[in-house]
Amino acid sequence: MITNTLVLSKLAQITAVALAVTAVALADVLLKKVTAQGSLHSVLRSPLLAWAIGLYLFQIGFFVAAFLAGWKLSVIGALQTAVYALIVLAAGALLYHESLSRVQIIGVLLAFGGVVLLNW
Repeated sequence: MITNTLVLSKLAQITAVALAVTAVALADVLLKKVTAQGSLHSVLRSPLLAWAIGLYLFQIGFFVAAFLAGWKLSVIGALQTAVYALIVLAAGALLYHESLSRVQIIGVLLAFGGVVLLNW
């Protein structure tokens, strides 16, 4: 029974970190879209900027709560890096038609492998 609780707890932590990192990755994608408008004035007036700031604040709040709860920095950091890379690489490829190199794909796979090993 205790083992199942610990597994669910780790699964809940991984899911929460993935949601927080998704928020910051989406905020970065929104910022790229907003800055394509050109002028600083149009960027500051864009509602997408407000959404990006809100997503950044959500991520900051989550990580403050996670660290206050005593979550391991090494696991959170590794998972954050892997999920962020995956989301940003996918957004770059799908939305902005940027190309992915074989090395980038291997790097994301290795990062996820590291996360799995850290949580083993």
